[in-house]
Amino acid sequence: MSKTSGKMKKTKFACLGGGPEGPSGRFWTQWVEPKGAALLSETLGPVYFVIKNCASNNIGLVAGHGDLMDIRPGHVRATYAHGIIRVENRADEPALIEFEVLPITKR
Repeated sequence: MSKTSGKMKKTKFACLGGGPEGPSGRFWTQWVEPKGAALLSETLGPVYFVIKNCASNNIGLVAGHGDLMDIRPGHVRATYAHGIIRVENRADEPALIEFEVLPITKR
């Protein structure tokens, strides 16, 4: 949130992938083209990866060394990932996803 003229307003991001939002400040948004894919990472990891499908159709998640799955509309999935993270949209409409990357910390 940003403060302007004594009022609080939510910052909006106008780009392909929106900036961090949410309580942790690490949530991102990404549009995935119809019948296309979005490569979110090639060399990331190891991390925990949380994704929410905001689209009206299923999306496919490919997480290297992690899960390969379909995610239904409105559902959230958390998985381990290392390396490639790709989201596939097999529908004829664009798909919007929200995701968060959580580093794995060792104590």
